[in-house]
Amino acid sequence: MSTSESSNNGNCLGWAARDESGHLSPYTFDRRSVGSDDISIKITHCGICYSDVMMTRNKIGWSQYPVVPGHEIGGIVKEVGANVQGFKVGDHVRVGPYVNSCRGCEFCNERMEVQCLEGVVLTYSGIDVDGSITMGGYSTFIVVHQR
Repeated sequence: MSTSESSNNGNCLGWAARDESGHLSPYTFDRRSVGSDDISIKITHCGICYSDVMMTRNKIGWSQYPVVPGHEIGGIVKEVGANVQGFKVGDHVRVGPYVNSCRGCEFCNERMEVQCLEGVVLTYSGIDVDGSITMGGYSTFIVVHQR
């Protein structure tokens, strides 16, 4: 891909919809750095779900463009933060529809983050911990909290 085909000189290549047409095209963007509790995953597989189509076309009404869809992700750990336990470089892992939560409410403490009282962070078209829009699995890698 040439630089003219991408939107910036980011560290990650993805396929993004830029408007409600839902058409995907190459898009480079910056993934956040790996924090002490994070893992970086080289994406090797990503499912295609109708919710991806719905979000790229803004059928739900809250898509944040550009949308890099994909929330059924499989891959290989390529980097771990200093505090990460239970994962090591080379492990095969998966990521679902949520990449973060408050981790402090009663539901998060019971590992039921989907019910988080503060709200979960969606794998794509959500707001990440650094304030950026989350980008999904139709990309080369992803950085997520170890939990």
